[in-house]
Amino acid sequence: MTSPAADRPAPPLSAYGHLLTIYLVWGAAYLAVKICISGPAAITVPQLQSTRMWGATLLIGLVALARTKRVPRLTRRDIGFCAASGVLMWVGGNGLATLASRHATSSFIVMAMGAIPLWSCLLELVIARTVPTRRVLLGLALGLGGLFLVVAPTLIGTHATIIEPGYAGFTVLLLVGAGLSWSLGTIVQRPLMQRVRPEWAATLQLCTAALVLSVIAAGEHAPLPDMPSLRQWLAFGFLIVFASVIGLTSYIRVIGAFSPVIATTFAYVNPIVGVLLGWILLGEEIAPVSLAGLAVVLGSIAIVLSGRR
Repeated sequence: MTSPAADRPAPPLSAYGHLLTIYLVWGAAYLAVKICISGPAAITVPQLQSTRMWGATLLIGLVALARTKRVPRLTRRDIGFCAASGVLMWVGGNGLATLASRHATSSFIVMAMGAIPLWSCLLELVIARTVPTRRVLLGLALGLGGLFLVVAPTLIGTHATIIEPGYAGFTVLLLVGAGLSWSLGTIVQRPLMQRVRPEWAATLQLCTAALVLSVIAAGEHAPLPDMPSLRQWLAFGFLIVFASVIGLTSYIRVIGAFSPVIATTFAYVNPIVGVLLGWILLGEEIAPVSLAGLAVVLGSIAIVLSGRR
């Protein structure tokens, strides 16, 4: 019996362009999030996320309508997959990571989210009920060990500038949940790839997330923020146009061309981009042991991928 990976056609050249897009765009996303929620205008995470999702929904919906000239007729099953994956990826995955950004540096967030390919591999093994090879087991063990090194300075209190004191354990749990939720959403949306155009799938995903996040934002009863600074506006625009619309459209095309494990290798480049930008633009500090842990995580991802081809 051939595996699903063997039946998958060779990815077109354009798929690699979309892969490069998510490598770079999502590497800067948590820097933009940090700028939005730490600027002079006090913006809560639900306010930021719900507004961002509505803006992205409107923009990508207009793009989808311009390209296809009509609204597609979708089955209840496809709508359900869009809704479920949208909530898992943008409310659970991105939302929890954004909440963690309240108490941690952007570079730490992007480093911790670098373990997404490992979570994706673990979930696929559980769902498929398959026994991993020794190479994959080695990669997973190294990756989890590397992830511990990334978060170790905050858990033992040796580097308080990375995470706000008193929030280390809570923040790490948020990031583990974010990685698992995003990975599960990636797997859940796989059946959509051959039946729904990426623009419309992304529109439904973002719209569902916007609805859920709006309910959460209304429930917190937070006051409306003051006028944001120009820096906050620019970061917010980046989150809508690049991180949400362009990034998600590219990600859906990547999922259609590659396996979920390959698609989530944006974690190779995202931490490097995020760490450099956080250091250059925000002056964020990184503990040497966390950088060592990041190197171990990236190396483990390489082992896992080479063992699953």
